[in-house]
Amino acid sequence: MNIKLSLTTLLFFHLLFINTTAKAFPANSLRPGGIGVISVIPSNQPKPFVSYKKSPVALIKGQQNWLAVIGIALGDKPGSHEIKIKDNSGKTKTKRFNVKAHQYKTQRLTIKNKNKVNPNKKSSKRIEREYLLKQKLKKTFSSNTPKMNFIKPVSGRDSGRFGLRRTLNKQKRNPHSGMDIAAPEGRKIKATESGKVIFVGDLFFTGKVIYLDHGNGLISLYAHLSKSHVRLGQQVKRGELIARVGKTGRVTGAHLHWTVYLNGNAVDPALFIANNK
Repeated sequence: MNIKLSLTTLLFFHLLFINTTAKAFPANSLRPGGIGVISVIPSNQPKPFVSYKKSPVALIKGQQNWLAVIGIALGDKPGSHEIKIKDNSGKTKTKRFNVKAHQYKTQRLTIKNKNKVNPNKKSSKRIEREYLLKQKLKKTFSSNTPKMNFIKPVSGRDSGRFGLRRTLNKQKRNPHSGMDIAAPEGRKIKATESGKVIFVGDLFFTGKVIYLDHGNGLISLYAHLSKSHVRLGQQVKRGELIARVGKTGRVTGAHLHWTVYLNGNAVDPALFIANNK
């Protein structure tokens, strides 16, 4: 009887230890705007090179296998998709996975600044220049192994979920590429994970914005800021103060727009923090 009780107690504390020390990891969600977590080769083999639609993808060394963490674009069609895996000897193989259809809700917003909805000629030229910059930033791929123990960057109400089909002033626009968190202007914004600052600036739609590179094509963006507390090239730690909530750029009120990119594709940030608020 005493032995049985002792084993039960040990099992309880073992499970408690696992639950309290386990780190968050992106939730596998094979849908447009989702994340694919796919085993590629055994982890006792050298790190392979994996690509999806010609773009390199993030790799994490698991206990048994190398895991490819893939960003699936909102525009990707449901059905069979494939990744290419090149091992250390140069041999290449493919592995297929199935993307399921997903229906996102619609959000209707009214923007007082009409130039932010239908930009004039001068603003349009600026938007074209900034588009090229943003494409380059979101496709940044550094060799650093990414940490994915994400935290929510600011406390507040979720005011605009990822993937919403948006109508601005009764005009259809692209789906929402991030998560909006409504919060008072000036509230502290923390780095969702450790990384390097690769851009600090002021852009037409996003207003004051920061991009962080977490490694292997994992990028986070923080927009509509009132103030930034970091500089270009700075290394920041998870939970470190990087900015404050604002209402710059195209907004209806003070909030943080938070986007997460994987291999150049915007994915649902909620998939990174489902088990780590």
